[in-house]
Amino acid sequence: MDIHLLNALGITNCALFKYNPEDDITCLTPELPWLADVVSLDDNNKLQRKHIPSIFLDDFFIDVDEVWKGDTSFTLSSGFWTEQTEDEVLRLEALAINSASGSRYLVVKNVEEQFDEKQQTLQAARELLLSHHEIVGQHEYIRHRLNSVLRKNTRLQKLVPPIQQAIHNIETGVVILDSEGALILDNKASHRLLLCNSTTPSSIRIGELIEDIDAPSTFLPALVQRKAPWQGEIYWQPVDDYKVWLQVTIHPVLHGDELTHWVYLFTDITHIHNREESVLTASGMDSLTKVANRNLFTDTVRRLVQEDTPFKLFIIDICDFKKINETLSYQSGDEILKSFALRLQTFIGNSGFIARIGSNEFALVKRLDTFTDVNGADYVHQLQSKVTQTYTVLNGSEPNLGVNIGEASFPEHCSSAETLLQCADIALQAAKYQGRNVALVYSDELHKQHHAIHELETELRNAIKNNELKLFLQPIVDLSSGKVVKCEALARWITPEGKFISPEIFIPLAEKSELIFPFGEWLINEACDAIEALKASNLDIRLAINISGRQVSDLALLTQIKNALEDHQLPGSNLSIELTESVFVESLDTVSVLLNELRAMGITVSIDDFGTGFSSLVYLKKLPIDELKIDRSFVSELENNTDDQAIVQAILGLASNLNIKIIAEGIETQQQQQFLQNHHCTYGQGYLYQRPVEISEFISLAQKLR
Repeated sequence: MDIHLLNALGITNCALFKYNPEDDITCLTPELPWLADVVSLDDNNKLQRKHIPSIFLDDFFIDVDEVWKGDTSFTLSSGFWTEQTEDEVLRLEALAINSASGSRYLVVKNVEEQFDEKQQTLQAARELLLSHHEIVGQHEYIRHRLNSVLRKNTRLQKLVPPIQQAIHNIETGVVILDSEGALILDNKASHRLLLCNSTTPSSIRIGELIEDIDAPSTFLPALVQRKAPWQGEIYWQPVDDYKVWLQVTIHPVLHGDELTHWVYLFTDITHIHNREESVLTASGMDSLTKVANRNLFTDTVRRLVQEDTPFKLFIIDICDFKKINETLSYQSGDEILKSFALRLQTFIGNSGFIARIGSNEFALVKRLDTFTDVNGADYVHQLQSKVTQTYTVLNGSEPNLGVNIGEASFPEHCSSAETLLQCADIALQAAKYQGRNVALVYSDELHKQHHAIHELETELRNAIKNNELKLFLQPIVDLSSGKVVKCEALARWITPEGKFISPEIFIPLAEKSELIFPFGEWLINEACDAIEALKASNLDIRLAINISGRQVSDLALLTQIKNALEDHQLPGSNLSIELTESVFVESLDTVSVLLNELRAMGITVSIDDFGTGFSSLVYLKKLPIDELKIDRSFVSELENNTDDQAIVQAILGLASNLNIKIIAEGIETQQQQQFLQNHHCTYGQGYLYQRPVEISEFISLAQKLR
């Protein structure tokens, strides 16, 4: 569109200059009233380079010439500057443009509105900072005054009425408790901020506040031991319709080494937090971590690409952050995110740029010319080491984080900011698929793998949604009698085109994506349908299903099992749950709660693939486990391998002492069965008895063996 028309409409307010090969710079918009204060034009509207009134613009031409010399499409900004004229103050920005078509332009923009907006944002940020400092200062003043008074009057009997009256009327909430936590004095502001009433005094509310923020039992004693107050900001929602940000000071008053009083100070800073969030968003900052947000980060990456500056881009994902929020609390999760951002900023210093680009995702840009004494791989290793060290949070927990990292480079991998971010994200997704604490660099091969996995993931999602998966059953027999006493449910996937996709492919795919949750729900309901079919055929046997580690950490799992059993009107005694050993290592406390709940419902618990993972007597002793399944790798060569024989005998002896039954998997020969019978193994499973088959075929077999 014509720049003259844009200026006339008030859409823009800028001067446009075009450079030609004869070294003439022609002004295309000479009619602008403020232009004469910035540049000098001759009668033909040619820019007079030797007579530029603006010192700043004259200096900028050094960079302009460099931009115009090159053959690369590029735009360089001068940043904002100010020109003082006789009549007004101008706020200006210049852009040197080398276009893809080979044309060269200079744009000088009047950016009064943008400048004012930026100044307003900065002023709002300064005001917020001053407001917050003022509140903290008030707390400090009140704390010191009360500390002085209370140390002189340890029983508070000589506190004169004027002091009590002053406390009662100040806007800061004040609560004074004795060393045992009994209320000595409070004021109107504390009643309002803490929602106190006749049945819930301020002393009770303070106890609730300390409990709601998950402070450890050592929190208050530690303040007494250190003889130091605690100050901080707390988000509190004691009831549904009341939520508040509080600036809180907790001060132990001591007479010598003896605790005499507790002083609590409260100020409502909700308005500061609300304004801070809008100010930070306007300035391109993340309101929680105070680092750049996604928009500012994307703009930065675009600028580096435009400047043709080689750099590396890293996307960093904190593993299983949802679990951290659920187990430690969302407040602890926020503490960790703030500490994580600070560690990243400390690590990179001035040699790069970081941002928070997702709930638990951060991004980092580092120019290639700053890798002076370290290569890319070593740099990533150092980064992982820095951000995964132990974190200490308010509730006393000390979690160790895992991070996955995806890396891409400009211009090696991509030529635009958007595609570069996509490349780094592809590398990140591939790293997450491989496990925890994995870092990968983008490549074409990785892109192909990602595309194939994404396609298969989409097909699996549709297969679950359209109920295309089938449940097969494999018998588990009593080795002493040969009777079928149990069966294992195994998912099979045959596409509508008749293609068989191995569970060794689609089960790990589900576990590494969010599909494990709908898949798990499908499996539980299908298992209950199968139990009903078995009962209808007079086969009262248990059916076992496998539960992955990710399902165990999902709080909805227990509800899904309960609901499925209730919907099918089945007792828990018809169901068995199989877990792998790695689940116990990663989340022993969570698993312990789950297993006790399952056992209370009558559901039995088995450890699958025993001996192949992190075998530990601790969980065999502490957890309610009914059965161990010896992995097929120890059974497959049982006839001739003396090491396998020794391992199997040791497991059988251990289980016997702990009163745990044993199921041997993968039995294929009579000799393997005979060895297990001779050493008193309880149950067997394998191709010797039956391969996994559809439910109707399994029922026919089980009825024959009955």
